Amino acid sequence: MDPLSLPPDELRRLGHHVWDRLVDRWEALDAQPPISPADPEWTAERIPPCPAGPSDPQQAIDQLFDEILPRGQRPDHPRFFARIGSPSNPISVLADLIGAGHNTFAGSWTGGGGASALELAVLAWLRDWMGMPDRTEGILVSGGSVGTLTALATAAQHRGDDRDQSTGYVSEHTHGAVLKAWRVLGFNPANLRVLRADPGHRLQPAAVDAALHIDREVGLTPFCVVGTAGTTSTGAIDPLNDLADLCHREDLWFHVDGAYGAPARLAQPELLTGIERADSLVLDPHKWLFQPYEIGAVLVREPGLLERAFALDGAYLRDTDSGIVQFRERGPQLSRGSRALKLWLSLTVFGLDAFRDAIARGIALAEHAEQTLRARGGWEIVSPASLAVVTFRRSGADDDATDAMVQNAVADGYTAPSTTVLDGRTVARLCTINPRTTNLDIERTIDRLAELSR
Repeated sequence: MDPLSLPPDELRRLGHHVWDRLVDRWEALDAQPPISPADPEWTAERIPPCPAGPSDPQQAIDQLFDEILPRGQRPDHPRFFARIGSPSNPISVLADLIGAGHNTFAGSWTGGGGASALELAVLAWLRDWMGMPDRTEGILVSGGSVGTLTALATAAQHRGDDRDQSTGYVSEHTHGAVLKAWRVLGFNPANLRVLRADPGHRLQPAAVDAALHIDREVGLTPFCVVGTAGTTSTGAIDPLNDLADLCHREDLWFHVDGAYGAPARLAQPELLTGIERADSLVLDPHKWLFQPYEIGAVLVREPGLLERAFALDGAYLRDTDSGIVQFRERGPQLSRGSRALKLWLSLTVFGLDAFRDAIARGIALAEHAEQTLRARGGWEIVSPASLAVVTFRRSGADDDATDAMVQNAVADGYTAPSTTVLDGRTVARLCTINPRTTNLDIERTIDRLAELSR
């Protein structure tokens, strides 16, 4: 007998129990707090020791549902407005279950021809939606941080010969994953130019142009520019076309961080003109394509560069060199599951138009939040609605008061906004990418914030 399995009837019963509990969770989600209150007594010591023998599987499952997983944020909650949420969808959960149940391997064509073909198909969809050329290649990774690392490693392999002398150019609002990747890849941290944004919180091409010429005059080598399609703080979109022109003129690598904002091209393509000119692009389907964690995508314009950066060899792999693609040679992972299953299944079940409408809904919700704040009075709009993000603060409030208002709102349990810092001031922020959020959720959130601010 297999010591690591259960009888088929018992597995079926447990599977039904798990799915019932998940559906119960989704049904009751609105009544739960978007972020569970902190419990100072909850520590790793509260987890029971590993048993030497078998225990009741349903009891262990219920412990996950009742005691462990509820502690933390609920990024699929309709009033989770903090940072960038992950709205998710139940069909993709089924796809993750199917992939795990098959123990799917997607590191080589021999090990997973079906999964690899599906990943190529999904990458082609993403490529086409972003307007990039047919020759563009890519890979699915865990998310934006690894995606950025993968893209910049590819750029470095192609153009960054001297990492101590290479310089990069980013905005003060560029995601911290870029700074981390720069450091991890061995570039000189002092040579990453963090430039002041314009009044719309966007990277200024003129500032990049001035900085790179100064760098060349002192013997440094300008290497790359990172543009952002939807900054985390404000949803601002850098002038992508102008940055692409500059990079083409100066022979620089143009990377676009579209981790959450890039899918907006499906609903309002005019907002993201120029994204199709990126040398590399990162986007996270677990954000504005409504997938559960974790799935990110890297797209690279020039074919063959990913394989050049991540080539992997070994005598133990000689029997797997067959097929169209070896995804182990497009990214840092050899052993990897299939992240494509959930994106493919949910798009196939719901259709692209449903995703397009859901993205448009998020944009409209932020605009409704801005209109409500203006109509209520007593609020200052710090950055207007952009790509489903709006920032604001109480008129006359200082930084401490703004922090307290948001902290009290999260502790109150009805809603979960967050804060950021713009032009040296703390501001409150709503990110409204969940299509299950209602206008009433927005209005009551603002009313609750007004009450708490008093």
